[in-house]
Amino acid sequence: MLDHRHLDHDGVRLHYVVAEPAPAPAPAPADADAPAGDGPGTVVLLHGFPHFWFTWHRLIPVLAAAGWRVIAPDLRGMGGSDAPADVEAYAPREVVDDVVAVCDAESADRVVLVGFDFGAGVAYDTCYLEPGRVRAVIGMENPFMSTAGSIPPLEGSAMIATKHFLHLHYFAQPGVAEADLAGHEREFLTRVFWALSADYHYLDVWQHPPGSTYLEALPEAPPLPWPWLSVEEMDTYEAEYTRTGFAGPLQWYRAMDVSWRARKEFERQTNPVPYYFLYSEHDPDLEGFHGRDPLSKLGRYHDDVRMVRAISSPAGHLMHLEATEDTHRELLASLEDIAAHVPG
Repeated sequence: MLDHRHLDHDGVRLHYVVAEPAPAPAPAPADADAPAGDGPGTVVLLHGFPHFWFTWHRLIPVLAAAGWRVIAPDLRGMGGSDAPADVEAYAPREVVDDVVAVCDAESADRVVLVGFDFGAGVAYDTCYLEPGRVRAVIGMENPFMSTAGSIPPLEGSAMIATKHFLHLHYFAQPGVAEADLAGHEREFLTRVFWALSADYHYLDVWQHPPGSTYLEALPEAPPLPWPWLSVEEMDTYEAEYTRTGFAGPLQWYRAMDVSWRARKEFERQTNPVPYYFLYSEHDPDLEGFHGRDPLSKLGRYHDDVRMVRAISSPAGHLMHLEATEDTHRELLASLEDIAAHVPG
């Protein structure tokens, strides 16, 4: 059962859900006097865009059934959390402090972070800025956050966008995307989910000319339900983004230069926290946004790489939705290793 909670942190109201671990089975008679224990620990699930806590709704009961306590926040700007208007409010320090505040409110000292998309960046930033609060980190799809080069990412995106459509530049322009997408929430969400999946090659959107809108660049999507997404799940996404609009979530893109500059402070450091990585072979982020052969570079960013695994089923960026059972199995394998070998 999910418990929806709120926390006021430095003027930002944060929403998150908590799932308590399933009761442990009764000990065998020979172990009747053995202590019950507190379970393997707490997992914090960090989502990306265009998501909110609900993207984990299939995973949360699986983790709870395995004995883990689960916390799934809405990152600031998305879902039920406040959306500050200043891009500086989305800097790594601010967002990491949100994670720490939620953990403090739940008396969770050393947690396992699972990060996907923007949430992976939050997880890695937490490892750099608050390593003592993180027991281990599991990255999904996005293996590291690079600050390579001397050109801020939005400046570089603007240069690329003179040659072809690029969503980073489109989203970075204040007021443009939210105006285009207002009233088209379901169409956008459906098209972008389909485009990011293994059913389409996402980088083909780059074939569209400069000045295209995202809806013009995205492919038509077949009617729902799909084998990996139900009508009811899309109804939930549509309702939430119709309620909130896109202005808050898009601050994460508009703050990319802010985050890039902040990360320059620790670009020569490596993440000291035990690191696990899970990916899908058709992920467009790995193909187009992390340089050549990103998996060979993990040691440049992470001190203690424990496990790197690909799911076996075909999946694009939305691996936890497209190949749910495989993703859950691999995540549980990582968590079992953490429970056995990483002190809590």
